[in-house]
Amino acid sequence: MSAKISIIVPIYKVEPYLRQCVGSILAQSYTNFELILVDDGSPDKCGEICDEYAKKDNRIKVIHKKNGGLSSARNAGLDIAAGDFIGFIDGDDFVDTDMYEILYNLLVEYNADVAECSLKIIKSSNLQPLETDKIKDGTVESGDNLFALKRLLEKPIRNVACNKLYKKELFADLRYPDKLYEDGFLTYKIFYKLKKYVFIELDKYNYVQREDSIMGKQKKYSLKNLDGLEVQEERYQFLKSRIKNQTILILAEYNLFRQILFHYKMMQQDSKQIDPDRKFRKMLKNRIIKEYTRYLSNYRLSEYKNLIRFSKYDIALFDYLFSHYNLYLKYLEIMGILKYQIKKVSRITKKFSI
Repeated sequence: MSAKISIIVPIYKVEPYLRQCVGSILAQSYTNFELILVDDGSPDKCGEICDEYAKKDNRIKVIHKKNGGLSSARNAGLDIAAGDFIGFIDGDDFVDTDMYEILYNLLVEYNADVAECSLKIIKSSNLQPLETDKIKDGTVESGDNLFALKRLLEKPIRNVACNKLYKKELFADLRYPDKLYEDGFLTYKIFYKLKKYVFIELDKYNYVQREDSIMGKQKKYSLKNLDGLEVQEERYQFLKSRIKNQTILILAEYNLFRQILFHYKMMQQDSKQIDPDRKFRKMLKNRIIKEYTRYLSNYRLSEYKNLIRFSKYDIALFDYLFSHYNLYLKYLEIMGILKYQIKKVSRITKKFSI
């Protein structure tokens, strides 16, 4: 008999999307699963809809709890999960009917601890996928924990929790923290623990992008977004203390530095509201100074070396130089895109020339 999967769905204010979500799970071609619907104190009719489904299908368990946020809801599901494997789906998303069959078969075939598929981003206004020029051809890649970590650092989209199937034992001592970007705080720890990872280039998870979601509301920058920097800092220190692979450490450091610059830029764009006395920008500048020598030696940060040297200046001058450095980097980016397009047109012209 095939192994049992526990599918955990945190639910809060997703009434318009919930039936599509649950329906896509109940229609799975892989049928040996329990569905744990976690009503996280939703003030709409989500709780009633959950109970309605539970009466119709004995594979469904419902938890009604006081609102505690996405992490709290996922953790509540993990605490009662009885399956051999764990899957997560957000209550406003949906999945293709063969997603869990594909992921489970990959786990078995590759003797893996985590299987992952690619995902589609869908606009909630018309439930149509955003256009992409990348062909999802079913390519499979696999490797050990270092391979998984490298791919995670190269492709941040792999931080997402919901397009994966995990061995339950990976969560034995892990739970999601009550922070923004909760996926990022846990994924690298899971990837570090696993022995084998497998990924398939097939869009089987449908991520519905809506304006009123937690992440949609975070489009306006606030200091709460610094949780994203905390992820990068914590991840770099975690990896630095445990592995010696220089490629991975250089990538982790590169991502951390880019996050520092991102938050500095966002604060400077709305400095009167967010950081009027430059308190947090000083903190970010001092982080660069603290690791000054190390950042200068990181070859992936070569384009930022002058900016790193600027960090020695006082905050007012650094603010000024930082603004102009961003314009310089933007110029380089635009020139790079133009050169790429010119080369592309040239190749096409040569191909069809007589």
